[in-house]
Amino acid sequence: MEKTKFAIIGAGNGGQSFAGHLTLLGYSVSLFDVEKQKVDDLKKTGCINVTGAVEGNAKISLITGDIGAAVKGADVIMVIIPTVYQRSIAISMAPFLVDGQIIVLNPGATGGALEVRTAIREAGSKANITIAETNTLLYACRSPRAGEAVIGGIKETVEVAALPATAVSKVVALLNQPFPQYKAVESVLVTSLNNVNAMMHPAPTILNAGRVECKAPFYYYSEGITPALSKIIEKLDAERLAIGAALGVKLLTIEQWYKESYGVTGANLYDLVQNVKAYEGIKGPTTLNTRYIFEDIPTGLVPLSLLGRALGVPTSTMNAVVELGNILLGKNFWEEGRSLEKLGLAGKSPAEIRELVIN
Repeated sequence: MEKTKFAIIGAGNGGQSFAGHLTLLGYSVSLFDVEKQKVDDLKKTGCINVTGAVEGNAKISLITGDIGAAVKGADVIMVIIPTVYQRSIAISMAPFLVDGQIIVLNPGATGGALEVRTAIREAGSKANITIAETNTLLYACRSPRAGEAVIGGIKETVEVAALPATAVSKVVALLNQPFPQYKAVESVLVTSLNNVNAMMHPAPTILNAGRVECKAPFYYYSEGITPALSKIIEKLDAERLAIGAALGVKLLTIEQWYKESYGVTGANLYDLVQNVKAYEGIKGPTTLNTRYIFEDIPTGLVPLSLLGRALGVPTSTMNAVVELGNILLGKNFWEEGRSLEKLGLAGKSPAEIRELVIN
């Protein structure tokens, strides 16, 4: 079997980790980033030095700022960028897509595949493609600078779903060539609602605002996720699970997710988080203008809350976190975020939503 050709869209923490790891595994990789300086810096090195759970110096086949060149000939296009930019990058790549290609959003957050499908159609692409999304990033990783990737840990299980849903077996077969961790789930409702970042990032960051603004160094998970903050996350998670129940979708609790993804044990969420070895050394942000807020609220909590409202599910804790984020960053994430209209879900019943994600 001919090896899958990958395009990596985004040369940040996850993008450089994927590009380096896939190259070390013997796959052809093109790496794209919209930031010219980063592309130039990567071209100077030509390689990505990967350390941690994976070790090696990977010479990347193609490093480019031309998205058309990046996706040309790729079987799988791995999009690994802040989820707030997934719509715009989809529009940028739309003219270059061809039949049979697979786009995988890593992760899709809440509604990523739905938003990208709508964007590509609106951009006029007629290509017969598959759009898939994961519920989380495969790695706990950091890229200190261009040409370096530190992979702290690799999750044991990552969910993936596709539009159309029937295409997921093909997607998983290709992803499983290098990564056996990917497992198929029935629809993008599962991956979108199993958005753990929306649970773990905005609320703890906001409630550690004093530490963040004082630039007091702290370890995000081991010190920032306290027993009290774990209770707030558990409340957020209860609202998420209630939304899933209203749609007839069985979801993992956040505790179950940690056990499956990292193989950890613990009596409660706080214990589980403390036992994740891959989190060791991950420091908290030093500014409130962080992806933990400006990304995980508009593409995570906002669509979850709006979906809950449409289904008659109370989401008071989610709403409170969104409002606090609005105040801290001077934003209106309700307007900027993923609306049900952007996802093609406005005015639809639970049955109609379930049908929409199958086709």
